[in-house]
Amino acid sequence: MQSAILTNVLLSIVAVFLLVIIIQNSRNSNAPSSYASVSKPVTNPHVTATNRNPSVAPNSPMMAASMYFQAMSAFPEGCGEKDVLADCSSPAAQVVKEDISAVVQSGQGPRQVFDYIIERYGMGALTAEAQRIRSMRAQ
Repeated sequence: MQSAILTNVLLSIVAVFLLVIIIQNSRNSNAPSSYASVSKPVTNPHVTATNRNPSVAPNSPMMAASMYFQAMSAFPEGCGEKDVLADCSSPAAQVVKEDISAVVQSGQGPRQVFDYIIERYGMGALTAEAQRIRSMRAQ
């Protein structure tokens, strides 16, 4: 009987601690987190007040840049046998990655980022699968 009471008391204490943690986290959700800070704002001539993705905070971290690098073929010089840009670390690939990262950080949505990639590097910069998906969405 006493062990059941002790168990219930301990479970109640744990529940209270969990509620306190949840309440503290919800109060701090508006505070900027360390990973969301950007040391300097990235400006991009392709982003204007009218075409910026409104769902992305101006100081948000680079969101899913690797998604774009996975969807791009390893076309820059020095990528050799690599299949996708994400796997390539040549100096030319780093330049392309920095360019795409700047567009992502500027707040563009995925469609705008892929539009930029195609405008800047051509449709051949995308993998065959990414080209297939892109052609389906264009219809």
